[in-house]
Order: sequence, then structure tokens, then C-alpha cells
Amino acid sequence: MNNRQKYNIVILNHHADAPDTGGGGRHYELGKIFSKNRHKVTVIASSYAHGKKEYKYNEEQVIKQFNENFEFIYLKTKPAYKNTVGRFLNYIDYMKKASRLDDFKYAPDIIIASSVHPLAWVAGYKLSKKYNAKFIVEVRDLWPLSMYEDFSGITRKIVFSYFESLERKYYNLADAIITTAPYAYEYMEEKYGIDKDKVFHIPHGLDIDEFDKNLELDDKVLNDDLRRVLDNNFCVTYTGALSKSEGLPTFVESAKYLKDISEIKLVIVGSGSEKPILEKIIKEEKLDNVIMIDRQPRNFVPLILKKSDILFCGLMEREAFKYGISKNKFYDYMASKKPIIFASNVRGSLIDKAKAGITIKPHEPENLAKTIKYIYENIDTLGKQYGENGRKYVEKYHTNEKIAELFMNVIEFCNFRIKSN
Repeated sequence: MNNRQKYNIVILNHHADAPDTGGGGRHYELGKIFSKNRHKVTVIASSYAHGKKEYKYNEEQVIKQFNENFEFIYLKTKPAYKNTVGRFLNYIDYMKKASRLDDFKYAPDIIIASSVHPLAWVAGYKLSKKYNAKFIVEVRDLWPLSMYEDFSGITRKIVFSYFESLERKYYNLADAIITTAPYAYEYMEEKYGIDKDKVFHIPHGLDIDEFDKNLELDDKVLNDDLRRVLDNNFCVTYTGALSKSEGLPTFVESAKYLKDISEIKLVIVGSGSEKPILEKIIKEEKLDNVIMIDRQPRNFVPLILKKSDILFCGLMEREAFKYGISKNKFYDYMASKKPIIFASNVRGSLIDKAKAGITIKPHEPENLAKTIKYIYENIDTLGKQYGENGRKYVEKYHTNEKIAELFMNVIEFCNFRIKSN
């Protein structure tokens, strides 16, 4: 990457985060690597933290410099929202403010607009026209398909018509399209006639050095209850958001079929909207082999995974999943060298591809329990092999350096491609 042409890159991601506000993520990591290789990088983000429902900064615009080649511009987008209407108004404000930016230190020659929401594409395209820059659309979720189950009737029709019009327009205007879903090119080709040669699958990645550093944290940093259960039991662990899409009721209900092995405990570490539902199941079924622990700091997760024995991940069936997924959780799980059970019908299971565990159908708690028992009985042979396979796969395909290299390949594709539109 060092010998390549140097680019001035602007990345639009409404929810991008960085260490100055206690976060990080895909675009911060890309910026860090690109800037190290002397590319100039600016990330445009909102200063509103949707998870905490508060602003990171109160000023209308804040610039945070991470090194001489890398900065974040935080925009104070309004309103502070707690519902869907407020959320979309905030998105619209981001679009307007981002598209009007004109005080970049270096004139951009590459614009990457990431669809945490598609209105970023609108702003990104306007900036690309203003600066005569190449325009790359990044598709993190297939809008509006990812919202298919959230709407019905006339509301679905209105929402879909609007967002499909954005897809049609900006997929065609883009010099290249990056997607985290491996088969999204089929959707784009079938629905909008997009040339699949300009669609690139780039999954998520992992800072494996940082992950390994956190593996060695002192056990004492962990919650006392969590440390106690991990130290004294065979733990099947889930870490992450307690959201509807994760299929966690099935995980909890599988505990009914595991009571005959007192050593096995199901551990759920996280917070979210599904927590009351899961607590209700635990209470009604009198499940003393399920332990729920509130969300822990992100840097504690590797240690939690290290001290666990099997890791669980699930996904509900959704229309968008027919085109595959790239889930951050997979790479943490695989890096920890633990066997994984993935309860999902998603196409092209990465867990199977990496031979890092077993993929089963979702919504089948008894079958999940049987699979847990099977790995439990073979933990020193099959379980160990799954863990080693997962780690090797992450090291080969999913380090942040590998992901940055794939992004740079797309940038160079754009730079040497003659625009057809």
C-alpha cells in the first residue's frame, strides 16, 4: 500500500465513532491504516450518540485530529431523537450539513458514503460533484429490504418506494459499490440492472493485535458475578446487543433441555430491548442455568470469550439475509479460538465456511441444546479444532489491514475506470 498513489479520502458515516468518544469501528480503523500510509482521511459523523440519546459535543461542528493525515468532523445533527420520526429528521439534518461542507484541508478526490442510512449517499454525491471526486457507495444494510419486517401495508409501500428510488439513483451514479453482504450484487443486478463488476464485497474486520492485548487483561476487571460463573462452570456465552434480530429467546429456551448437566451454564452478556422478554422466559421456566450480565466495556469482551467454552450467535429469519451477512461478532468469536454455534438460515454461513463451529436452523431450542451437548462431549477434540480453524480464518481474511487493502483496491478501480454514466 505504501508505493501506491496517495488519495484525499472523505468518508461519510452518520454513526461513525472514534476513541475520543469511547468508540471506534470500521471507518476509524480504515482511517488509521490509510493515514499511516500517507493518504489524507476525513470522516464526517454526527455528534449525536443514538445509543445514549445524548450529544458527544455541544458545538455545531467539532474537528478531532488523530494524526497529521486523519481527522473526524462531528456535526451537531438535530433533533435529539427518541423515536423513528425524530431519527429520520436527524438523518435529514446530517445530509444537509454534510453536503454543505467546504472547509476540507485537502480537496477530496475520493468520497465514500456509507449507508448507515442512504441519505449519506445524497450528501456524498453532492460533495463528489462539487470536488470532481470519485463516488463510492458503501452498503452496510440493504435499505429498504433490511426494514421489510418492520412495516406493512401502505406504510411499507411508501417507505419502500422512497428508499428504492434512492437505491436506483445512487447505485447507478456510483463509480463503485462496496457491500458487506456477499451476495448483494444479485439484488442490485436483478432489481436495478447494476453491473456486478462494479460491486465489491468487503466484510468487516478486526484489530487482532488489540484483541490479543485485551485477552491478557487481569480477570479482576470483570464483574464479580460474571467472573465467578465463568471460572466455575462450562459456559455457553453470548455477548452483544439484546435485540430482536439475535434470536436470543431460542438460546434461553434451550436451557430447559440442559438441566441434566449441571456444569453447563448459558451466559448472556449485554443490554437491549429484549432483556425483559428473556427475563420473563427465565422466570416462567424457572431456569437457574441461565445467567444474565449487563453490558460490559468493549475491551473486556475478548477476556470474556477466552474464559467461555462455547460461543452462541443467532439470527432471526429476515428477507435481507438471503443475500448473506457480515457480522462483527463472528470475528471476535473466531479470534478467541472457541467453537461457535450459529442458529440461522442465513445464506452462506461464515461459521461453516471457516469450519469454526456448527450452523443449525433457528428457532429450535431442543436442537440447539443437542448441539451444545455434542460439542460439550467433544470439547477437547472437535471443539478445539473448531476454535483453531476460526482463528486461522480471521488471521487470513479479516484483519483490518486486509480490509483496508480491499478498500484500496476499490479506490484504485474507481481511479482508473472511465465513468459510464
